[in-house]
Amino acid sequence: MPTRARAWILGLCSVAFLATTAGFGPSGPGAKVSEEQLEYSKKLYGEGEEAMAAGNYDLALEKYREGYRYAPHLHVFTFNIASAADATGDCRTAQTYFQMFVDLVPEHPKRKEATKRLETLREECKFDAETATLNTTPEGDGEAPGGSSRESRKQREATRAMNDALAELRLAQRTYETAKGKYPDVKPFARAARRKKKHWKKLHKLATGLGVELDDRGPPDVDLADNAKRACREAESQEKRVAAAMEKVLEHYDDPKAYRLVNKILSGADRRDRPAFDACS
Repeated sequence: MPTRARAWILGLCSVAFLATTAGFGPSGPGAKVSEEQLEYSKKLYGEGEEAMAAGNYDLALEKYREGYRYAPHLHVFTFNIASAADATGDCRTAQTYFQMFVDLVPEHPKRKEATKRLETLREECKFDAETATLNTTPEGDGEAPGGSSRESRKQREATRAMNDALAELRLAQRTYETAKGKYPDVKPFARAARRKKKHWKKLHKLATGLGVELDDRGPPDVDLADNAKRACREAESQEKRVAAAMEKVLEHYDDPKAYRLVNKILSGADRRDRPAFDACS
């Protein structure tokens, strides 16, 4: 990344977040977020800032993303995520989260500058995509760089991401429903099963509304652990897979409704179910 662009990111990142620190608190859109979660979110933000200042942009990206999951009502985190991704050279993620910032944060002192950066990224990402197509298209394929093959590939990736996310939610739901029958004293299984069932229905409805071609993978096979603690550990790992699948969905669907729903699912996985399974493992 050019030094000028990196300096722009570092200068904006702190200002963007600090402009919303008044939003930290158990009221308004974040009323369901506990004080402990808010404090942890602020801690992660601080660690992200330190990583950005040290030039460790990958770590900063990780910290900002986790911070957003713990305070999903603080949409300004999307700016920090975009800035860190931009610094790593991840054009697709940077563009996605800058667009989320513009869509979800209607009033902000740095909105104009963020919008300008987004416009630049659109061109840079287009160039990167065309270069990737040029470098990967076999000779004699007959498809011009930037042609319909790139669009169809992007569409296939988006469709696969949505179907994978639905599959992970369905697997989690069925696993937890089986586990609650075998280990009825372990309460997190029942709560997580209900949440995953609800989230699957909402994501399926969203996908249908977006015109996504959904595949019928059939009911997933469930291989349940032979003791409760191990089942909890495996469930914790499943929550990580759910979160990873949702991150992929965010990369491919530029839609405010998708942002809100997917971040809600991420929040449920990272702030509720995964910690609960960690506690019982």
